[in-house]
Amino acid sequence: MHLGNCLSSPCFPILPPHLIIDLICSPHKPEYSGMPPNPGLPTTSVLLIDGIDADRTYWADQLRRYPSDYEIVEAPDGQSGLALYRSRRIDCVVLELSLPDLSGLETLVELVPLASRPQIAVIILALMKQRGVWELARRTGAYTCLAKKFTSGEGLDKTIQRAVAFVGRIPKEGRYRQ
Repeated sequence: MHLGNCLSSPCFPILPPHLIIDLICSPHKPEYSGMPPNPGLPTTSVLLIDGIDADRTYWADQLRRYPSDYEIVEAPDGQSGLALYRSRRIDCVVLELSLPDLSGLETLVELVPLASRPQIAVIILALMKQRGVWELARRTGAYTCLAKKFTSGEGLDKTIQRAVAFVGRIPKEGRYRQ
């Protein structure tokens, strides 16, 4: 399709053609102003469960840099993570597999008792890539598995958004805790 035909069509009735071309061709993205992206909408609550304090703090700080308006809750082990999950609304859990009390897989099974109908988006964020363990985690109900050293804050942010949207497409009767 010729760009001139599109510019003269009713899809751009207000803006002059030179502004439309600038908008389409501009490589610059608008900068984040510090305001929440949707002030009227609730935040996405993220529970970070990681036994390594420095890692947990790092990922919480990374997520706070993005305009996704996260409410971040942190837990140093599986038991306290499960207690937080049961006590409040959590939209997504970012889970390390190596925890000081429970294994990450044990925690995952508690979070997602029925893998085919997850009530919560769970993302595994682990120190090491272990293909067999990651496959088991996915079959047990994790949305995806990421290696910490290959994951950026932006990558985790986008993965959280996709995971929460995926769980949101599951029929409500199969999604919410009783």
